[in-house]
Amino acid sequence: MNKNYSLIAFIMVITMIIFGISWEIWINPIRPGGSMLWAKVIPLVLTLPGLYKSNVYTFQCLSLLVWLYVCEALVRIYSNQTIEILLSILWLAMSLTLFIIIWRGIRAIKIEQKLASER
Repeated sequence: MNKNYSLIAFIMVITMIIFGISWEIWINPIRPGGSMLWAKVIPLVLTLPGLYKSNVYTFQCLSLLVWLYVCEALVRIYSNQTIEILLSILWLAMSLTLFIIIWRGIRAIKIEQKLASER
């Protein structure tokens, strides 16, 4: 696997983890004092070792998992608060960026496998 895609995906997932925790605890929690919605980033934390090792299986799992974050962002965009809408748009952009990185990484793997099989 191309290590560049793995490194970029690793950095993007760490960014999403930090943003998700910050959003739900400090920036705009649902309840005063924070909410347990920060736990939504736990599946992302579980993918970090696989991304660090450039595991193809992790990329495949993450390609399905990322759509939960896209759906959450789309639902939360329809909020009444301007800050919630802006945070949701940012979360959506990060989720879609992660998907594009994953898609390009898997595509690179397929091309490498095809070239290897032709030899």
